[in-house]
Amino acid sequence: MSSSYLVLIFAGLALVLAIAVTKLSKLKANTLFIGVFATIVGLLAGTLAYLPLSKLPDGFGVWAPIVFYITCVVGMIWLFLSRRETIEKTFVMGGKVVDVLIHLKPQLPTKSSGGTKEILVDTSVLIDGRLSDIAKTGFLPGKLVVPRFILVELQNIADSDEPMRRAKGRRGLDVIQAIKHDTKHKIETVSEDVPEHEKVDEKLVHLAKKRGADILTTDFNLNKVAKIEGVRVLNINELSQALRPVIIPGEQMEIKIVQAGKEKNQGVGYLPDGTMIVVEEGNSLVGKTVAVEIKRVLQTAAGKMFFATIKKT
Repeated sequence: MSSSYLVLIFAGLALVLAIAVTKLSKLKANTLFIGVFATIVGLLAGTLAYLPLSKLPDGFGVWAPIVFYITCVVGMIWLFLSRRETIEKTFVMGGKVVDVLIHLKPQLPTKSSGGTKEILVDTSVLIDGRLSDIAKTGFLPGKLVVPRFILVELQNIADSDEPMRRAKGRRGLDVIQAIKHDTKHKIETVSEDVPEHEKVDEKLVHLAKKRGADILTTDFNLNKVAKIEGVRVLNINELSQALRPVIIPGEQMEIKIVQAGKEKNQGVGYLPDGTMIVVEEGNSLVGKTVAVEIKRVLQTAAGKMFFATIKKT
């Protein structure tokens, strides 16, 4: 064979290869993967018949294996591509099975991109008014997240015909703005809804479980339900109780008696943190600041109540 023929053959092969590469580059990734896989299967099938076919007499032992190789590859490519949809569905189903197996594993709490724990904010906390001041202290352990359905409920409260309810709703909206502009704490709104539940509390608990988030609330019933569902709750009222100073019997202090008590001869005063002090024989001293001595402490569902007597001079 002359060199000119070899040049023509190599040029033809180069042209075919260039055309093939151009065509392959335009194929979808799924189609290309199926074609490559089919080619490998065809080559393996051709290899199995190579030895017996190579022992044929004359030129058959050379050309028969090559023809069989080509036939196997072309046949497998045609077979696999004709069943492309079935193969793709099989891979998708396999992916779903893997995904199900992954979700059967214990779920760790989800975190935001910054690695910060999410805290879903309840409506009761926003209308309470103390959240912005707490956020300024930096004690909140995560990023505040306000679901869209909480904002809708808050807006409905702000649009109420009842003046007190309307004022609370507007205060809640002001709290969100205050946290965004007056503190360094992260707060964002999310549009994720829970359509299978109608009540806002149920939506909040379900969303917290889904996102692995905590719930920030002052609602006593929501607190109990969330804990039953295994959701961690941050209750501002419990925080307030925990931050009150420890007062023991025998301690002395000055207190202003602001009103008469329920029982005869009792007066009532309050510490700056709202702790109630019931003063015996203090009903006649309303409006005056007197020195008292703590005598006993009563633990109630609402917190501690202290009883004192007027300190004798």
